[in-house]
Amino acid sequence: MRFAQVHKVAVYILSALGLLALGAGGELPGLSVALIVAGFAASWFVEGERLVAAAYTRGWSAALALSLLVEIARVVFFDTDPLMAIVELTAILQVNRLANRRDARVYQQITLLAGLMLVAATVLGGGLSYALAFLGFVLIAPWAMTLGHLRREIEGNYLADARAGRAGVPIDVARILRSRRVVGAGLLAGSSLLSVPIFLLTAVIFVLFPRIGLGLLTVRQRPESAVAGFGNSVDLTGHGTIRDNPTIVLRAQPGDLGPNPPSYRALRLRGATFDTYTGRGWTRRVTHADLRLEREATRYTLLRPPDPSRDVAWRVVLDPIDPPVLFAPAETVGFSVDARYEAGLPRYTELLRDRDDGVRYTRTSDEAGLVYTAWVATGRTPPSPRALDEAHSPRFRQRYLQLPADLSPELGALAQRLTNPAQSPLARALAVQQALHRFRYTTEMPSGRAARPLDDFLFRTRAGHCEYFSTAMVVLLRSVGVPSRNVTGFLGGTYNRYGRFYAVHQGDAHSWVEVWDDREGWVTFDPTPPSTESPAARTGFLAEADAVLEAARLRWRAYIVDFDLSTQANLARAAWRFAQRHRRGGGAATEPAAPTGRSWRPSRPAVSLKPAVAVLLALASLGVAVWFLRGLWRGSRADRAGGLGAAQRAAVSLARALDEAVSRAGHPRPLSRAPLKHAELLVAKGVPGAEVALRVAERYVALRFGEARVEGAELGRLHAALKALGREADAGR
Repeated sequence: MRFAQVHKVAVYILSALGLLALGAGGELPGLSVALIVAGFAASWFVEGERLVAAAYTRGWSAALALSLLVEIARVVFFDTDPLMAIVELTAILQVNRLANRRDARVYQQITLLAGLMLVAATVLGGGLSYALAFLGFVLIAPWAMTLGHLRREIEGNYLADARAGRAGVPIDVARILRSRRVVGAGLLAGSSLLSVPIFLLTAVIFVLFPRIGLGLLTVRQRPESAVAGFGNSVDLTGHGTIRDNPTIVLRAQPGDLGPNPPSYRALRLRGATFDTYTGRGWTRRVTHADLRLEREATRYTLLRPPDPSRDVAWRVVLDPIDPPVLFAPAETVGFSVDARYEAGLPRYTELLRDRDDGVRYTRTSDEAGLVYTAWVATGRTPPSPRALDEAHSPRFRQRYLQLPADLSPELGALAQRLTNPAQSPLARALAVQQALHRFRYTTEMPSGRAARPLDDFLFRTRAGHCEYFSTAMVVLLRSVGVPSRNVTGFLGGTYNRYGRFYAVHQGDAHSWVEVWDDREGWVTFDPTPPSTESPAARTGFLAEADAVLEAARLRWRAYIVDFDLSTQANLARAAWRFAQRHRRGGGAATEPAAPTGRSWRPSRPAVSLKPAVAVLLALASLGVAVWFLRGLWRGSRADRAGGLGAAQRAAVSLARALDEAVSRAGHPRPLSRAPLKHAELLVAKGVPGAEVALRVAERYVALRFGEARVEGAELGRLHAALKALGREADAGR
């Protein structure tokens, strides 16, 4: 393997990993990513005289200065995030260095910039792509650093002398860099082993000193995903076709998850509610300020204090969304959210409840969204006396019986016809629901352009998406005096058997109805035809690969991104309990504490991956061992054949004999100084016999790096000259 080529490949891989870590978070604009990738690829082919051409160098300097001015202008005049401008400029500087890699100094700058980009990526994201980039960086960095050090020594000790004509014999440094004898499989394998202590040291530091939040060093908040249907209004004419959106919004693990959960489960997670119908959509009437949920430690009371002995814990990992709504089953009585640490101090998330029992959380600097536990009652919770008193107030009936003044008479007549036999509110709601189930579901909006969308849906098209169905039911029930409200959330979830959780997508967004009953409280009804509630599960290799990656992302987030002081304490307690049990010789395991928010760890997968991982690790270890031994065998075979290995051995013997001779002469060579440099210094000082040392040192360089072959007679003469130099030194004493 040619030294220069191996060094170039290692540095480019390291640089690519740094750029990948920066760009994988989706923070960089598409145009910037395209230009950086193009410059990175083009720089590979720039070689030879082009690297030192004056016009080429001046052009790159001008381009870098222009990039700096552009980034400053974007920050000052276009409100670009300064951090993103710095990141873009760093990537451009890396491409600049790759395109101007003239010597070891530039290669070291490239390596340093790659490390800085990896550090910057921790601020921008820290997702699974960062984990892959970090692992590759740990494996490749020892190669790049070792080869960079060798290149610096070669150029520092020989290139300057060769250019200045101070060497006694011509030294072709470019030929040394092209040599196949400087770098072998053994050197690369040995330097790769350096990644093991680096990785272990990183892991120890990570566990002992978790991320606690230090201002700019905290993980940067990424843009939230805007999810339709959860803002302050819903427009029937402009919303609908999101059913096929595969973006995952949250992962939920119900507390009643059995050993063999179904591949699809109709998880109904309540989000936002709307009480005011405008005739073309829904809005939320803001008549009261949101109420802050009472908190005791990490538990928040919604209807009553959570009770782990009788409530079921639903663990939810919510991605950043806009608006910041908490999603939970309708029977949720409270929540648990672990404290977040900033500058080493705990900060508790503030949860706010509106008058419709919707819950929102305050935004934080944590880009990972929110991890929480919803405590769900096993049975229906009857309405409290306060809720009953409020339900009989004029304000309650005004709010949940509201209808626009220009509502068509046909809607009232239809409501009377559908509910005429029924007497109770729940019976009337059931009658309307059954009637709407005979309509057709579609993600298109055939009634969206009509002057009266709801009338067009009920009397002409009889087809629409879920918000048409829920709107129709609420309006019809309110027309006959039944208090009801429109609710949006998610319905559905695809089971991930590798992480044992249900993934909920944006396409699972849904709308349904809640009807008030004095005995039951708010009761859920879903007028959307049930045939649309169970979409076909994805199958095939791509679906399985996507499930594996999603489980890996969740584990990376649980064990790495969310690792903080509280997680460190939980880990220490678990280790202590484990040690105590084994010290006592076994015994019953202590019951684990009830799950709380952020400390969620994914459950053990139903299909164990340990055997497959063990086999892969064994095969990888065997491959590395075979590769390493093969390199050693080739080297020893070359030595036995007396070829290039013999020349290297002769060079080593000359260096040792030279060191012994100059030491006997009273001028030992420091370990930090190359043999040729030391001999030149002896000649400059006028040391007797220094010319012999210089001649031997020059021949050593030619044999060691210049691909010269050794002649037995010449080798004997050089050793004889060194012995004579040593005898003269002894006689002089």
